[in-house]
Amino acid sequence: MTQVLLTNDDGLDAVGLRAVREALAPVADVTVVAPADDRSGCARQYSRQFGVTETPDGWAVDGTPTDCVHFGRAALDTAFDLVVAGCNDGPNVGAHRLGQSGTVAAAVQAGFLGLPGVAVSVFDPPTGVRGFDPDDYREAGRLARFLVDRIAETGLPPGVDFLNCNVPATASDPPLRVTEPVHDFDVRLQTADANPDTETADGATAYRLFDAFYDPLVPDNGVPQTDPPGTDRGAIRREVVSVSPLSVGYQTRAPTETATLCDGYADGPAVAATDTDRPDEADGETTDTN
Repeated sequence: MTQVLLTNDDGLDAVGLRAVREALAPVADVTVVAPADDRSGCARQYSRQFGVTETPDGWAVDGTPTDCVHFGRAALDTAFDLVVAGCNDGPNVGAHRLGQSGTVAAAVQAGFLGLPGVAVSVFDPPTGVRGFDPDDYREAGRLARFLVDRIAETGLPPGVDFLNCNVPATASDPPLRVTEPVHDFDVRLQTADANPDTETADGATAYRLFDAFYDPLVPDNGVPQTDPPGTDRGAIRREVVSVSPLSVGYQTRAPTETATLCDGYADGPAVAATDTDRPDEADGETTDTN
């Protein structure tokens, strides 16, 4: 049976984690390794040392989702086939958000370790986030089970390291769309003049930043809803399951043009990296092309 490492960023006691574990039980052996408490928004932070407690519900890690993946891979005597993260309370969409989410970070870290990753989040179309009931995770659990079963059979497509999935809590049998993260992002600034409670004790001007990314999803707030269906935010606005196939590599772009940009920093022209500049995997040597 498929060996799954299940984690999240909402903590070991989260209802969404239990829902996914129960959904996966018929198709996988599930090992839960999750933060001992809520670590939402911790991104890919990791700890060099952390405590771990074995509980009836799984391994409780005094650390981040990344720590959980590291511990599961390195310390447990299980050859995991893939990592599932979730179910997160609230959506994880948008390129900027993916770098902040602890849920997505666990799937990313799986990819760096050579394991397929699946991040699953649930959202409420009118509000994004609310108090979710156990039944609200049913569709997310069904998707996680389907993907684990399919990935175990075929693997992820070439070049794909993990899937970022967002599932509506209110829809029954929603359609699914393969999406890409939207790159839109903005912030709203509020000062103490607008909210006196934000003034600091020493009298300094206090500022509060609000993520304006979800403004287009709020009904009747005057913000245009222009996302095409092919984006993850556009999909969740339409109450559609969003699955974004993503890679973890930081891929080089425009090396020749960047070498031109850097000309003049050192004696001689800047040289763009080519395949012959990179270490030979067979002998560990590097060819010097300068």
